[in-house]
Amino acid sequence: MHVDGCKSVCLMMSLRTPLLTLTLITLFMSLGVDGTEWSVKYNPTEICVLKGSTVFINGTFTYPKDHEVTDTFWVIDPVKDVESVDLYKRTEFSGRIHYLGDKQQNFSFRLSNVTNDDQHMYCFRVSVNTPVKTDKYLYYPGVQLHITELHVNTPPEVTEREAAVLNCTTTCSLTDSPTFIWYKNGRPLSSSTNPLHLRPVSSEDAGSYMCAVRGSEHLPSPAQSL
Repeated sequence: MHVDGCKSVCLMMSLRTPLLTLTLITLFMSLGVDGTEWSVKYNPTEICVLKGSTVFINGTFTYPKDHEVTDTFWVIDPVKDVESVDLYKRTEFSGRIHYLGDKQQNFSFRLSNVTNDDQHMYCFRVSVNTPVKTDKYLYYPGVQLHITELHVNTPPEVTEREAAVLNCTTTCSLTDSPTFIWYKNGRPLSSSTNPLHLRPVSSEDAGSYMCAVRGSEHLPSPAQSL
């Protein structure tokens, strides 16, 4: 019987009959017969990206030389004692997911056009042949994916000759340190700082403001009037 997940940080727990031998392989702690460690690293373990963008989820792992990797895939939100489904076989990811890496030491995938429904914990699953049996390993906890959108916060009212501060906000901190782009009435401004400071304010500053992230200019915030 294979257990896909466990409450503590672990790779695999299995029960073998008729001996009912209980095996617990703890993350970074198990050694193969040749002294090679099992190890896994997700990089990073928390990701925040814009809705509609493309995300790459990456990791590396090592395993004993007497083990042969036979299959690798990704799953979401694993539950103990419940068989996890390969993301490639899930209809909600159809046409949007592409596995990368060499499947021996590097594992990663690309997910395009992400939506709020893609907010899950993503975990790597591997099947191996050992000298005595075939086993499945689940690396948990995995990578938590957060999805956000850009919004411009403006003061409700601004008096001429005073200062105004406009903030481009998200619900989580974008993983790749972003460079912000500001637009006024659809035209880009020279400033790339966030927040955007207007001082002193004049009637010429009145207008419709949007923000975007460089490289994802096609995913701007909704326009906000000042």
